[in-house]
Amino acid sequence: MGIDLIITDASHVDRMAVDDYTLDCAWGTDENDFELTIDQNIPSGAYAYLDGSECGGVIDALRDRLDGDGSTLTYSGRTWHGMLAGKILVPDTGQDYLTVQGSASTVIGQLLNRIGLAGTFTATTPPDGTDPAIKAYQFDRYTDAYTGIRKMCAASGLKPRLAYRSGTVNVWAEPVEHYGDTIDSDLVDFDATRTWRRVNHLIGLGKGDIKDRVVSHWYADAKGNVSQKQSLNGVDEIAQVYDYNNAEADELAKSTREKLEEMQSEGDVSVTIRNPDSISLDVGDTVTARDNVTGITVNATITKKIVKIAKGSASVDYEAE
Repeated sequence: MGIDLIITDASHVDRMAVDDYTLDCAWGTDENDFELTIDQNIPSGAYAYLDGSECGGVIDALRDRLDGDGSTLTYSGRTWHGMLAGKILVPDTGQDYLTVQGSASTVIGQLLNRIGLAGTFTATTPPDGTDPAIKAYQFDRYTDAYTGIRKMCAASGLKPRLAYRSGTVNVWAEPVEHYGDTIDSDLVDFDATRTWRRVNHLIGLGKGDIKDRVVSHWYADAKGNVSQKQSLNGVDEIAQVYDYNNAEADELAKSTREKLEEMQSEGDVSVTIRNPDSISLDVGDTVTARDNVTGITVNATITKKIVKIAKGSASVDYEAE
């Protein structure tokens, strides 16, 4: 038996359920789109989705390839996540930043209303009925809504989830899952490069010219903790310039600190889930693997989920950083 894909009309009323199609759907860091090959005429703006799942989105384009074997119709569009990514969170007039705090369902509902998606998207509580709290959070200026919501949730140990049900995209936040000792280590492969010394002095350059240019110095210690106190000097100091032209002093300090914190990873790592069908992960979850020879332990965060369906069979792949 195939996996039914529901297709709506342009008014988003369900019109058909099909099981003969090929679907490639991705969400997380970049992409946030899908391709659907199917022998059906689908109008622009229609939805295609797997009921109750995170997989689905809106039809934005059609590619029609005609050859001696007939025509092949390939539709593409934004996933639900891509619809959020196509909206920008703008600070209120007269304010430097957009800030939020409160229950996750309330905060997400306010954000959906702000970007004009209330009604199409609905803020809900997780399936278990809880409503986790969003700690006081300040968004990056003019960030896209999907990136902003992901970062907001991560700051409170949460991950955003989306699923299309009963004519609306439900959006909620739930705690991040950590998979380490709870899964078979044979499921995880990794390729890691360890770096013992990395950039530990970042000089942010903001607005102004020459001697009047705004400058912000930030330092990392041997453990990667970032502050404005220098502890590594001489050969141990590795400095770099961060050019953030036209940034005011406060914004430059915040951005320079965040940039240096991002640079404190101990190295590069790629993680492969050897048998992804054996475990269900979400964007934002973490996985852990250890090499007993070197003692290296890798903690990686799932940044992208890719679902492919062809001939009634589904596969799931993950990307992690």
